[in-house]
Amino acid sequence: MAHLYNLTREEEPLLPIRAKTSEMVGGVKFRAVVTNISLVDNPWGEKIVKIDVTEEREVPGPVIVQHGSANELSREIAPIISQVLKSMPIPGMSGRIRIPRATLYLTEDEWDRLVRKPSIGDLIEITITNEGDVKVELKG
Repeated sequence: MAHLYNLTREEEPLLPIRAKTSEMVGGVKFRAVVTNISLVDNPWGEKIVKIDVTEEREVPGPVIVQHGSANELSREIAPIISQVLKSMPIPGMSGRIRIPRATLYLTEDEWDRLVRKPSIGDLIEITITNEGDVKVELKG
């Protein structure tokens, strides 16, 4: 069962974010995944719950530049080189990377007031309207 939170500027923020940004009239809507929930200290020594939300994206393939008259050969070899590079376990060259989308900080009291607390791996959809309203929906 999904929970919907309607947040306005006057209300306290509730939840975080996997993302595919979709265009909508009068705002932004995207999905993201909760990837980290940790307890940190704020400057006044209070405990704060930090929730990081990210989007996973494909790493773009290598760019192959062609010089000279070997264009036909280059066109045939380029897909092979691209596949070989994708299959090799080179650090930093894996097929997917995580892009940070949002970080949310909640006090311990705010965290305790949540009926359904987000967990790592939860899918969240966030909608931001031009009027300043923010809707956060925990999916699944």
